[in-house]
Amino acid sequence: MKNTLKEKIKKIKLIVSDVDGVLTEGKIYLLGREELKVFWAKDATPIEMAGRTGLRLMLLTGRKSTAIEKRAEELAVPLLYKQDLKVSGKTLSGYAKENFGVDTTEILYIGDDWSDLFFMKQVGIAAAPADASPENKEIADLITKAPGGQGVLREIIEAIMRAQNTWNKQLQVYKDNISP
Repeated sequence: MKNTLKEKIKKIKLIVSDVDGVLTEGKIYLLGREELKVFWAKDATPIEMAGRTGLRLMLLTGRKSTAIEKRAEELAVPLLYKQDLKVSGKTLSGYAKENFGVDTTEILYIGDDWSDLFFMKQVGIAAAPADASPENKEIADLITKAPGGQGVLREIIEAIMRAQNTWNKQLQVYKDNISP
């Protein structure tokens, strides 16, 4: 990792992640009126670890879905719909400042497709999964090794926590089998 990127990562206080194509493989199974999504279970523990260090996470999605709402609730992270930003006339950075008290340089956004490009341009660090669109990868500061739905968030959280020197201490909690 380049030193300039590592210095930018050290400043991150809020991760904003798209859902479909980042936390999931981007597949949508429609079963009548129900929607089925598959999430990477191994993203949950790093989210918990990050929360203990003060690193926050927010999910931003363009698709209303009970499955997404349930996953956000399980992970205890706020969920915001892209259309709600449009209706309020707020930018992502404005919303993050008002609700999380963070500046643009303190936000990392993860996006995989064209609908994320606008948001990726509003933050300190833009990230994309390995299988993101070429346009997303082109503007991304950080591209994960993992494709969407296979540990993208885990990889991003680990990179941030390692740069901020919080990873090993949080990992030790699990190695020592101490309740977090």
